[in-house]
Amino acid sequence: MNWQRQISIGNEMSYMMFLSSIFIVVGILSQVFLLVFVGVLFLLFVFLNKYYLKHVGNKITVSVDKETVKLFKGEESDFSLTLSQEGRLPIFNGHIRMTIDHVVGFKNERKVLETEQIELTLPLTLFGRQAFTTRLPFEGRQRGVAKIRTLEVRIPHLFGFGEAYLRFLKPVSFETIIYSSPETVGGIEKIVPKNQGEYPIRTSFFEDMTAIVGTRSYVPTDPFNRVHWKASARTNQLQTKLFDQTAQFSWTIIINVRERKLEQYLSGLTYLLETATVKNIPFEVFVNVRKAGKTPYIHLPLGVGKEHLAKALELIARLSKHSVTIPFHYMIHTITRQQQLSPYMIVLGEMEENEPLILRSFARKGVDCFKVIENEDAIYLQKASSSVKRGDSFAI
Repeated sequence: MNWQRQISIGNEMSYMMFLSSIFIVVGILSQVFLLVFVGVLFLLFVFLNKYYLKHVGNKITVSVDKETVKLFKGEESDFSLTLSQEGRLPIFNGHIRMTIDHVVGFKNERKVLETEQIELTLPLTLFGRQAFTTRLPFEGRQRGVAKIRTLEVRIPHLFGFGEAYLRFLKPVSFETIIYSSPETVGGIEKIVPKNQGEYPIRTSFFEDMTAIVGTRSYVPTDPFNRVHWKASARTNQLQTKLFDQTAQFSWTIIINVRERKLEQYLSGLTYLLETATVKNIPFEVFVNVRKAGKTPYIHLPLGVGKEHLAKALELIARLSKHSVTIPFHYMIHTITRQQQLSPYMIVLGEMEENEPLILRSFARKGVDCFKVIENEDAIYLQKASSSVKRGDSFAI
């Protein structure tokens, strides 16, 4: 069954049952059939009352027109909730009670005490073999994921004697993903490409020998193996190949969900990821949230493009302070030993232990480490250094 039913009947039904029994007995003994008739009517009323409360809403189905809604904090959307009545018993003056995670906001909502949920109450009148649909507009209030946690229907009896409470047992297939709003991060322009790689940049000293972008006239200092023979034949003079200038440019991003300023940092990270996508910079994300499997933490592999950005934003939206975590320094140590790191590492949150030692390990591998810092409502990148105190690091 899709519904769990609880029936509440007042003492009136017991009194009416007792009274009807007296009427029937007295009517039979005194041969006053009017009393018997009245007693039978009372019994029939009690029976119909119990039958109604026991069977009303048995065949109600629940559906939502959208399975997933994605939006940024502050944006608005809506969804439609439909209850379809496949039975014949009507419902009058009923109510729908729904609780949903508080990262979204509705009109006429009520906060559920000691929880992170809000409650909505909707009126319900539903005839047999009909459907009830209501549109629910809402606003994304903060980063996170909202799901319908409980759905209940309260159905009063047609004549006011008792109520039936129905609780929907199956999970409602609806969730809203609220992305963190981007907040500008200062100092990002100081992260420049380095080493041989695939990222195109005009000022690079490195060239991608597999990517010919054009030709120019040959000069005596050009290596002979760079002569473009086909172009030279077409122009009747020697031509030199021009290769795409490239450098290594990718980011490894590490997130500590224990950080008390996590929300501000994630807003800055959203800006960084959008910037990386616009500039076609590959990035990967590590989070110290425990998960089952060979890798005991969350890892979004290195990637680039809008699809990769969407995966990263959803990962960020689903992070919760209630998640089971692993020590941040342990995750960093594991990443350093097992992963091929990008030339730049961006850290959100304190490393907790052995920070100078970790930074020296990064430096030996040619990795520059930057930390996301929030100060006076401004977010910026700060280059971490193992040779100076944490407070003396210079902002870029």
